[in-house]
Amino acid sequence: MKRFLALFLCVFTLMGAGKSYAASQDAIQILLEAEATARHVLGSKRYKELNDAFNKAVGVVIVPRLLKGGFIVGGEYGNAVLLSKRPNGSWSYPAFYTLGGGSVGFQIGLKDSQMIYVIRTQAGLEAILDDQFKAGAAAGIVVGSFGGSVDGSTTTSMGADILAFSLDRGLFGGGAVEGAVFAKRADLNQNFYAQTVEPRQIVLEGVVSNPAADSLRATLSALQE
Repeated sequence: MKRFLALFLCVFTLMGAGKSYAASQDAIQILLEAEATARHVLGSKRYKELNDAFNKAVGVVIVPRLLKGGFIVGGEYGNAVLLSKRPNGSWSYPAFYTLGGGSVGFQIGLKDSQMIYVIRTQAGLEAILDDQFKAGAAAGIVVGSFGGSVDGSTTTSMGADILAFSLDRGLFGGGAVEGAVFAKRADLNQNFYAQTVEPRQIVLEGVVSNPAADSLRATLSALQE
């Protein structure tokens, strides 16, 4: 019986370690894709308004791949990272999030987008740090948007707290999915930093670090003018 219990505990421990390793690898993959997105979109210097906003930003959310699709009932989902800019111009370590939403109405198709949310005010940053922030629903928080694709929106709000940029691939008929929800990825944050930690502790208080994110942080610094 003791041998059976020992074997069970060993298997259980190995399963837990395997899940932890997989989550850490997922986090690293998201960071690599986020860095590639930043280089592709911000590094191209093709979108002046986006670059101007980024240079003055207090934070940024990068969504390397936002999948949106549906027939009548639509939905979107993607992993994301949130970083804040420090007073000295450097960038914090990232907190992991998901971005998701849904809508009902005439819509059909599939679209794969790269998204960058430039956070222009401290109020905007605080709103995202609040658990389950819903774009467009927070009182006093204005979210403007524009896109880099042919059919992308060019409507922006100069006074927006958060400026959302979308670079789309694919076709999607119907209105954009509104009310997208930012939700923290507690599993990725815990595994990446080897402890239970909240996004606020990561991006504002700086209580944890991981050199695997240094390349992304350096890229964001280099892309500033």
